[in-house]
Amino acid sequence: MKKSLFITAFSVFTAFISVAQEQTQKPKIEVKPYGYVAWETIFDTYKSVDTRDGELYLYPLKPNIDANGTDVNKKHQLQMLSLTTRLGLKISGPDILGAKTSAMVETDFYATASEYTRLLRVRHAIMTLKWQHSELIMGHYWHPIIVNEVIPSTLAFGAGAPFHSLNRSPQIRFTYYPIEKVRLSATALTQGYHKSMGPAEAQRNSGLPELMAQAAFVKNKSFIFGLSAGYKWLTPRLYITSSNTGTHKTVGQYLFSVFTAANMAKTNIKFETVYGENLTHLIMIGGYGRVTETSADSDYDYANLRTLSTWLDVNHKLGKWSIGVFAGYSKLLGSNKNYSTIASYHRNDDMNYVYRISPRVSYKEENLVLGIEYMLTTAVYGKTFDAQHKVTSSLDPVSNNRITISAKYSF
Repeated sequence: MKKSLFITAFSVFTAFISVAQEQTQKPKIEVKPYGYVAWETIFDTYKSVDTRDGELYLYPLKPNIDANGTDVNKKHQLQMLSLTTRLGLKISGPDILGAKTSAMVETDFYATASEYTRLLRVRHAIMTLKWQHSELIMGHYWHPIIVNEVIPSTLAFGAGAPFHSLNRSPQIRFTYYPIEKVRLSATALTQGYHKSMGPAEAQRNSGLPELMAQAAFVKNKSFIFGLSAGYKWLTPRLYITSSNTGTHKTVGQYLFSVFTAANMAKTNIKFETVYGENLTHLIMIGGYGRVTETSADSDYDYANLRTLSTWLDVNHKLGKWSIGVFAGYSKLLGSNKNYSTIASYHRNDDMNYVYRISPRVSYKEENLVLGIEYMLTTAVYGKTFDAQHKVTSSLDPVSNNRITISAKYSF
């Protein structure tokens, strides 16, 4: 009897130990917080197209000449901001479906519109399943035209907008690595708070996602070269007032990009060119509108404005110091159809071209970074246009000088 009780007790004990060992070996969910506190002082010499109290800067406004012949947009401005202060969580969990799983949630105080400035927004919110040769991302993340390895290192918020794309969108993205150093991805996404200019539900009303494909050659962290191609559909209106009838007229719009980056011992060089139709959801100039030959009350077709944008960013480290420069150029190329400014949706379809040169210096001590950046942005607006909205003559250039002094405490 005693022997039987001993065997039973020993069996229960060993079973308990076995379960305990399994529990200790089972992967747990780990959460790691990160982020930074930011402060900036921003000084401008010319009123400009910007948002969030000037945090996101694009380019100078068109000249505004008063009765005395004075350009009233020549006005000094000063602002202090901490809107980009950021808090995030990196989450790792157990293997699921044979994949390593992780997630990321990130927020800041930039908000989703100027009227909500200083309120929290969803910046990133993604879950990731990573297999040996592939990866699946689902959630709210960078538009795939924004490549993590090829983002400008500017101190100013926006990473070089409107020359470099700025967009985060709800999406599902699959990435495949067929061989070492080759990365292929396909993405389906919809527009979130970064929408095309015009009716807010134009992309949703199309019933179709924006589609993006990308191929890249990646050599560790030292070099990357790649190409992107995408297409989206917009249905701006569902009703024709004059005829009291519905319409589902949809317009398609393409985009292409080429990008590269090289990391040497102390120097980093990044370059990108983007070309496409109606790139306004990427915070670029351009748009689309009614074809001129059709009536504004008819079920008309649309003419897309094409935009070319290119930029270069160079950064060099000198111990705790870093020096760098960003240069960008963007031009509105008109349409391949006759374009009407009536019933049009755009971000400055009156622009000819805009360019920027922006040197910077920063100093890092532990988790504190101090920096100063000078930004010269010049815009040249069109004065006259042909039927396809190509510029035939221009106004005099207007320029803004911006100085940003910044501090960032990371954790």
